[in-house]
Amino acid sequence: MPGGIIDYTILKPFALYKLFKNGDEKAFAELYQRLSVGLFNYLVRLLSDWHYAEDILVETFTKLANSNLNEKGSLKAWLYRVATNACYKLFRKNRGEVSFSEETFDQHLNSPMADLKKEIRIQKLLNELSENQKVVIVLKFYEEMSYQEIADTLCCPLGTVKSRMHEGIKNLRRMIVRKGSPALCAKVRDTDFYNQIKDLSKNRGG
Repeated sequence: MPGGIIDYTILKPFALYKLFKNGDEKAFAELYQRLSVGLFNYLVRLLSDWHYAEDILVETFTKLANSNLNEKGSLKAWLYRVATNACYKLFRKNRGEVSFSEETFDQHLNSPMADLKKEIRIQKLLNELSENQKVVIVLKFYEEMSYQEIADTLCCPLGTVKSRMHEGIKNLRRMIVRKGSPALCAKVRDTDFYNQIKDLSKNRGG
């Protein structure tokens, strides 16, 4: 509002972005505060390394600051797309190898599940998936995106997202059979990912 105090907390992301592009640094600070935590947690899930996650987080918001976006599409989707592409680039550079530190995973991930031991088991399973499968599963079950939102974020067909999800869940089932119980796998539906992993944790002494 001209000449008045701006309540940044009620503004949508693109409104904050526009204010920032007009020279309002506080608007960008609000945007960062609002979206950075979720994006950082997403990056930790993909990379299993909070140092890399921090680097890509900074890189992504730097690109946002230097960009000139219009209001077509979601700003959150744009951020996740840029960050995901940076992860793919890092995967290629490291030849798909993923390091995993339980200590840093514990310290730097805000988890939707309370039991760290279960979280570690989940992360180790996710790290065995292909990059494409891991991305869609993390976006679906941790970022709680719909299939269409995932497709928009990744700029790929809806059918491709569903196919990657199907293959990812199928591969997780195979891992559960290998590490756990075939009977467990048979009773779990594809969409019930959390219960699947929770049951695995119980069967593995967690």
